Amino acid sequence: MIFIDRSVPRSIAEALQKVRSDVLWLEEVLIFRHDTPDGVWAHHVGIANWLVVSRDKKLRYRPAERAKLIRAGCGAFVFTQKADPTKWEYLKLLAKNLDEMEEIFAVQPRPLIYAIQYGGGLVKIC
Repeated sequence: MIFIDRSVPRSIAEALQKVRSDVLWLEEVLIFRHDTPDGVWAHHVGIANWLVVSRDKKLRYRPAERAKLIRAGCGAFVFTQKADPTKWEYLKLLAKNLDEMEEIFAVQPRPLIYAIQYGGGLVKIC
């Protein structure tokens, strides 16, 4: 399952759902409201072993934010660009990287966090 956090526009999840049956956006999971703290959803998603797609341009510099994903045992791929991507840029980056994200998620132990780079490509954060 691919879990998309509320930090990524819902329309991105909806676009992916048109071509994949394994995509959920935060509020589509019955136990999550729009204001569910990151540590709460990360805990549940980590237990469920879902691939996380999120957005946090300062994740590399926020140890407390990384720690939430690490403690929860998440496998996360995070948009870290300084400027907010357009919806089209989100979709292009996901289309370009999703196969590799799933390959990494399938073989690497959790926790893991990768940055999704603006020009494409993935960089391991931890």
